[in-house]
Amino acid sequence: MLSAEQRAAIFESVVSNGPAAGCRAIDVRVLDGIDVRLLPDRGCDIGAAWTRGIPLGWISAVGETAPRPGDWDGAWGGGLLTTCGRRNVGAASEGHGQHGDATHQRATITSVRRCEVDGELAVVVEATMRETAALGACLETRRTITTWAGAARVLVADRTTNRGTEPEPAPVLYHVNLGAPLWAPGATLAFSDHRAVRPRDAAAAAAAPAWDRAPASDETPERVFEHELAPGAEGVARVEQPALGLVVEVRWDRAALPRVHQWLHTAHGAYVLGIEPANCSVLGRAADRAAGALAVLEPGEERETWVEVTAYAEAGGSTSNSTSSA
Repeated sequence: MLSAEQRAAIFESVVSNGPAAGCRAIDVRVLDGIDVRLLPDRGCDIGAAWTRGIPLGWISAVGETAPRPGDWDGAWGGGLLTTCGRRNVGAASEGHGQHGDATHQRATITSVRRCEVDGELAVVVEATMRETAALGACLETRRTITTWAGAARVLVADRTTNRGTEPEPAPVLYHVNLGAPLWAPGATLAFSDHRAVRPRDAAAAAAAPAWDRAPASDETPERVFEHELAPGAEGVARVEQPALGLVVEVRWDRAALPRVHQWLHTAHGAYVLGIEPANCSVLGRAADRAAGALAVLEPGEERETWVEVTAYAEAGGSTSNSTSSA
């Protein structure tokens, strides 16, 4: 009989060498689930992740590194989930850098525990991040990450509150990054209730007819699409790789995250699919403001968002029970 510690192991550490030296890490390994490496000094985002030994999250050439606010390209290591925002998403805008500083916030870890969730043994990590100034904006996010033993499922649930005294722009985008061997030639992508695809630019428009298939690796520019889904409570993106007999689904709350973007990069060494539920565009807050679509939190107002990643052992055969609420 396996103990709870064997079915759900937790390792807290501090990196001793390399670009992430001095940064904290929480490694969670769960039997028949999704193993995750949590990065408290990177907004408590999810770095590397595996299911049954298969890597899920794409890791960039930068790799795991310490936070460097304002340097998205030079300090982004990829990982299964990176938070973009919470004051700007997309292009640098209104004094805020590309994709904001959410992933550069050092979290306060408030709880790490094993417990029963939805009738199954799980590891739950709770953290608090604040993006604030002494006399300015103050956005506080309380994050809960849950990964289950016996169910290939990891849930990230956030509650963001405007603790300041003025209305505050608060766009957010969850950058879910899938790489090889899951996202590789032969893989397909589908969205539930899909209506239309909108390429961001000419490069994306040229690739639009094949947005749903993993292409051969090449050196073409990155491609970004926005997808229109029919109204519904829950968004679902499904990636299937027949060569592995593996399906991964990304689910999110459509009420709080009504938009979804797709990022595709096919260069050698940087082959990745990004699935990006959001409440904003990827053009920066000035563009959203001009379009009358800028997400704003009033003083004291709270916003709850969640994103869930599940893995299926084979096409059509779920190994977990998905959730529609956090």
